[in-house]
Amino acid sequence: MSEAHGGVGTRSHARSASHGGIMLTRDAGGGHGGPVPAAAAGPATAATASGGGPGRGHQRTFSHGYLVEGGRGHRRMASKTDFILPAGYEQRERERERERAESGTGSGLKKGHTRQASHTDSVYTIRQNKPSLLRRLMFWKKGSEEGRTRLVHPNHEVAAGDINPNEAFPDNSICTTKYTVLSFLPKNLFEQFHRFANLYFLFIVLLNFVPAVNAFGKEVAMLPLIFVLGITAIKDAFEDYRRYKSDLRVNNATCRVYTRDQNRYVKRLWSDVRVGDVIHLSCNEVIPADMVVLNSSDEHGLCFIESSNLDGESNLKQRQSVKGLNLGLQEEFQVTQFSYMMEVGPPTTKMYHFTGTIPLATGERVPLSKDNLLLRDCTLRNTDYIEGVVVYAGRETKAMLNNGGTRYKRSRLERRMNLEVIWCVVILFFMCLISATGSGLWQSQFEVNISQGLVPFLLPQASGTPLPPPRQLNSPVWVGFISFWTFIIIYQVIIPISLYVTIEVIKLMQVYHIHQDKDFKDKKSGKTIECRALNIPEELGQIEYVFTDKTGTLTENQMVFQCCSINDVDYSHTPIINTSSSSSSQGSNQQETFALNAQLQEELSAIELPLIYAQPRHHQPPAVPQNSPQERMIDFFLTLAACNTVVVAKHPHHDQMNASGMIVPSNSANSSEVDNASFTSIISNSWAPAKVLKGMWPFPRPLSPIAPSPRSTPPRTPESSPRYPESPSINIHMNPIPVQNPSHHSLDPMPEPLSNSPPRPTLLNIQPELSFQQLPSVTPPPLDIKPIYEAESPDELALVDAAYKYGFRLLRRSLHNILVSIPGLGLCEYEVLHVLPFDSNRKRMSIIVRHPHTYQKILYCKGADSAILDNLSRDVDEQTKLRVFRTQQHLNTYSKLGLRVLCMAKRVLSDSEYESWAAGHSVAENSLGGRERKLHDSYCRIEKNLNLLGATGIEDRLQDGVPETIQALRKAGIVVWVLTGDKQETAINIAYSCALFQPTMEILKLNARTKDQAERTINFFLQQIQQQEELRELSQSNGECVPPGTQSSAPAKQRGLVVDGRTLLYILDRRANLKKKFLSLAKQCSAVLCCRATPLQKALIVRSAKDSLKVLTLAVGDGANDVSMIQTADVGVGISGLEGRQAVMASDYAIARFRHLEKLLLVHGHWCYNRLARIILYFFYKNASFVLILLWYQLYNGFSGSSMIDQMYLMVFNLFFTSIPPIVVGIYDQDAPEEVLLAEPYLYSQGRTSSVYQPSTFWFNILDALYQSVILFFVTALCYQESTAGMYEFGMTVTHACLLAQSLHIAIETKAWTILHIGGLVASLLLFYIFGALYTATCPACLGSPSQYGELGHALASPVHWLAVILTSILAVLPRFVVRALQCSLNPDEVTQALLQHHSSRLMDFIVSWSASTSTSSTYRCRDPDTT
Repeated sequence: MSEAHGGVGTRSHARSASHGGIMLTRDAGGGHGGPVPAAAAGPATAATASGGGPGRGHQRTFSHGYLVEGGRGHRRMASKTDFILPAGYEQRERERERERAESGTGSGLKKGHTRQASHTDSVYTIRQNKPSLLRRLMFWKKGSEEGRTRLVHPNHEVAAGDINPNEAFPDNSICTTKYTVLSFLPKNLFEQFHRFANLYFLFIVLLNFVPAVNAFGKEVAMLPLIFVLGITAIKDAFEDYRRYKSDLRVNNATCRVYTRDQNRYVKRLWSDVRVGDVIHLSCNEVIPADMVVLNSSDEHGLCFIESSNLDGESNLKQRQSVKGLNLGLQEEFQVTQFSYMMEVGPPTTKMYHFTGTIPLATGERVPLSKDNLLLRDCTLRNTDYIEGVVVYAGRETKAMLNNGGTRYKRSRLERRMNLEVIWCVVILFFMCLISATGSGLWQSQFEVNISQGLVPFLLPQASGTPLPPPRQLNSPVWVGFISFWTFIIIYQVIIPISLYVTIEVIKLMQVYHIHQDKDFKDKKSGKTIECRALNIPEELGQIEYVFTDKTGTLTENQMVFQCCSINDVDYSHTPIINTSSSSSSQGSNQQETFALNAQLQEELSAIELPLIYAQPRHHQPPAVPQNSPQERMIDFFLTLAACNTVVVAKHPHHDQMNASGMIVPSNSANSSEVDNASFTSIISNSWAPAKVLKGMWPFPRPLSPIAPSPRSTPPRTPESSPRYPESPSINIHMNPIPVQNPSHHSLDPMPEPLSNSPPRPTLLNIQPELSFQQLPSVTPPPLDIKPIYEAESPDELALVDAAYKYGFRLLRRSLHNILVSIPGLGLCEYEVLHVLPFDSNRKRMSIIVRHPHTYQKILYCKGADSAILDNLSRDVDEQTKLRVFRTQQHLNTYSKLGLRVLCMAKRVLSDSEYESWAAGHSVAENSLGGRERKLHDSYCRIEKNLNLLGATGIEDRLQDGVPETIQALRKAGIVVWVLTGDKQETAINIAYSCALFQPTMEILKLNARTKDQAERTINFFLQQIQQQEELRELSQSNGECVPPGTQSSAPAKQRGLVVDGRTLLYILDRRANLKKKFLSLAKQCSAVLCCRATPLQKALIVRSAKDSLKVLTLAVGDGANDVSMIQTADVGVGISGLEGRQAVMASDYAIARFRHLEKLLLVHGHWCYNRLARIILYFFYKNASFVLILLWYQLYNGFSGSSMIDQMYLMVFNLFFTSIPPIVVGIYDQDAPEEVLLAEPYLYSQGRTSSVYQPSTFWFNILDALYQSVILFFVTALCYQESTAGMYEFGMTVTHACLLAQSLHIAIETKAWTILHIGGLVASLLLFYIFGALYTATCPACLGSPSQYGELGHALASPVHWLAVILTSILAVLPRFVVRALQCSLNPDEVTQALLQHHSSRLMDFIVSWSASTSTSSTYRCRDPDTT
């Protein structure tokens, strides 16, 4: 079985006549193909073959998609995201392992799971699929796929006419729409009736169908509900139609599927792909379904995918073809030879979890894992082509199972609004109770009043005439009960049903205008803002705490190599500022970022020259003295070049199969012959073995058929040539790089054609005056072309690029080898024995290689200073200790400069040490329980007794405008927390640079190593702050004047808090009970800096602040490690930077630069909150004032439930007449212009403190509505007291006056008048007149309501009508107008004061400029008489 996993022999490329694929020769053991026995399947066997089950409990492993050793070579594993393990976790795991070992059950499957995650696997999946309500109710019934495996048969093995066993699986078509044509109406109505307001109005409509309590016509009562449901349904239908069009585009994409009938690949739609199909994919093609790799163009069966479309990660992930299959021992891979049944697990949402086996006829099983699986929506990269078989299609793919759709969040303002709706229901209840009580009292006096002739329009009863016997239905109690429900129908409009629709329209338009703001577009990247959450724009104006990442968020995430320390010598580099747009982090950076250090170049030349001119013996390269400074310098740069996960792309990838499955012959045969001939001539003149060099040739494909120009080669003489043939290192030349010393410039000499006389070698640091004058070649030869580096992170790219510029050039990275060009030593191919991946616990990465010349086994390690320095060898001499001490001093200097520091180290392993460790490491790799812990222990066991090589300092520059933005946020009263993984010195320096900390600020540091120490430190700081507060109060009580802005008056603005990661462990531990004290301390500080914080700690900090302090939080990040923090905060903002789009995909808003946050919060956030808060209050006011008028009318009709306003006007008044002005104000109103809000950040406190919308403001508006309703009704009644106008004319006048008063009300509340504001008010009045004219002129008796024929015209022709309308509307809004005028004059708020200052400064500037111009003109006028 081990041979089946690892046996890979020689492979050759050829084309198959049957299907056009490149055929492969595999030398793999593992049985012969043939029919699979029926008993070969079994879930337990499949699980065991695929890796087994882990032990109980949770534990995670980490990497950034790094290459790790699996057997020999590379494979991908784990995630860079690190996590906090529960206290005592490792001890409990060791005890469980010991118990399982004693009981002999260590190899069995245990309950629980081990997490071996990628970035997005923080919670196993991108999205947690919650079971449906029906599924939860039927908990005893498991799904058909739970706990079972499935069998996948190759479709080309199924004969025509036979039943395909894969038909039970879904096809590859996707459907993300929520509705169909038939299900739209019932499903949409079902969803809409989840809203309380819609259920309430549905209840009103049904109540109106009861004959005893109906107050309106049945059709009229349905109008508001139908209108709201219709508008919402149209919006939902439009959104679903867009999803349908998107699905159509995806389903109509094409790919190449192998067919048995034509015996080749044919073009087929994605929707027609089925489970069991074999698909051919070329480089840069999107993967159509989840498929297992069978064949790859790579000789080792490797391929690379980019999953940015799926999870936002832009780094390349390595996958490999299935090992252990015997496909007929053919020289070529043929699809027809793949006749194996596959046993795979059920579909799951776990993105990086896949298990399966391929049973063989011999009874053995070939395991399948996530390393063999390509996920739908990923993109094939760095590979010519692959061939694979589909195992999951359509809705069962992991991409579709994790498709969670748009998130929905409720803002604080919306939650407050829902509470006010409940208060409106309470008010409605009391109004109905009062009216029903009045109706019952009226009925109780009816019999007495009718006998005394007091009932209007009824003749008095004659004396002695017996009264009719009372009926039960006429009893006062029953009448009051029935009237209660009738008044609920009449007063229903107090609940603003149109408010929800209006708010959605306003928010949608607010988001649209945020999108249209050109200031959010980044000129370098061309990216602009993305609003992914449409229902929380007002939250942007209420933020109290901002939590931000540092790298990539505050900085550019473009690493520039700045400093390095080698042999206790500091080599600084001058950065080169590029004004052009930045390149992608994934490819090689062709721009120059720093100038080479002249001293370091000279020292490298001094090392290279003896190696070049030394006399080689027996074709062996000269050796470098061991443990010498020269060896440490070479090993330092070799660590930079080799100890990483950089992928070397040697050439643009090309597949000879076109989109239709046809083979297109390549036209590069001639150029290939030229390059091969050139390379043959090169290796013929080299002392390296030709067989080795051919394997090390970094560009196997032709790049250019053009040879170097002969004119670039000066004449040579034998005397000018060295005594030995040229080594391959001489042919690999450096690109011209600026040097710090202005008097020296590096030259890029072109290689000359090889002749019988060996050419002169090209030195690393040869001076221009020592070289021949050369002309550039038209096309550089293959060895002069820089490889394309594809790095997972910018810092790795910076280190590899720095090594390349100094001549240590990574040319190829394969499964088992690394090819590096070393100055003086030539091309060196190192055999890779093991790769120990980076994780956030060890904070280092290592690679174990075999030296090609000395055959020593060497471990090269790169990591954080704390991770390397603590593992250095202690048995060293004084000189080594001094070198380490000076290197530490350099590290401290780099940290103070704000640089990211790394240390390089090595260890030479003896054969016995390596063999002993390798045996134990193999056991750890193959263990079923506690594998992650055992691997971690194995890594730490070999990464000991290291020898320090040097250190590096990389600059991550601050983005433009970051200090100004943070300063503006702090002036706005927002508390800013920076959560970073950097060391404390680096983080503090960045905090000062970005204006998080001020020079006058008192910095409090929490660096505890125990829980008790952390508690004592926090208590000490709290006591100190309390004493300062007492001194401040004492000084104020004594009458001492304390100037504003000092520590006594504003202590929170003068303190900054610094916390390291280890202290955070104790603070966030629930058992420590330090969280409240820590938050109390942090509340006294205006800025907090958390160092060495892990991703989970970031999320826990945000959650603690949000839950304990009850504040509105915003989290900003750019990488996958920030996703948890972004999703935890109330508002998540992603930076679309260089670390993929996962943070963007998890965010509510995505911006291109951190400086855009200033305008997003201080301008758009302020506007959105101010507009929505005032509009919501206005809606409650206008509905309450209109309904209270109906209540006052009941005093005149004996609480009979009749209304003087027509039922049609009651229904459409709030839906149409008064809906346009609030929408315009909610979208376009501005209480302050943009320049004022940016110049005065403190104005943001209006939203931060929620001063516009308070509970008191709601009740103030209700009281104002009560006053206005009294004025509108009773003053109008006084005007009509002696008139002969009818009830409906009186109601028309009241309605007209109410509309005008509400228009004047919103006019008073409007802050900035535009043509749209005026147009909204005019449109509202015109709509009232037009509707009234049409309704009263064309509808004598519509919908069973009393006739309103001619009422509007008769009312408008009456002077009393206009007198009542104008008088009552002015009296109604007069108190509000007076209050607003007094507020602006006597007690203006901060916004008003800022506006007055802004207008006065503009006026003063205008007067000064006008005075200057008039003075000049007057001078000219005075001179005119003299001149004449």
